[in-house]
Amino acid sequence: MFHTASDSIDLIFADPPFNLSKIYPSKINDQLMDRDYLSWCETWLKDCIRILKPGGSLFLWNLPKWNTYLSQFLNQYLTFRH
Repeated sequence: MFHTASDSIDLIFADPPFNLSKIYPSKINDQLMDRDYLSWCETWLKDCIRILKPGGSLFLWNLPKWNTYLSQFLNQYLTFRH
């Protein structure tokens, strides 16, 4: 997905579409079934994890509805810190 070397980025701030049926200039489909939206998020998050340096930070801006699920997913790969 990203053409970036693994373990090469210190900080990632992700602000994806929230799946609220908005219309974007990019024509991205923002009206997916829940499982399809979460699967899409997992795909790009896995790539974020791949390019993130050890000790790097990932900030995810999304709705609580989605972040409750996505935090469970991310906890499989990253260490949560306040």
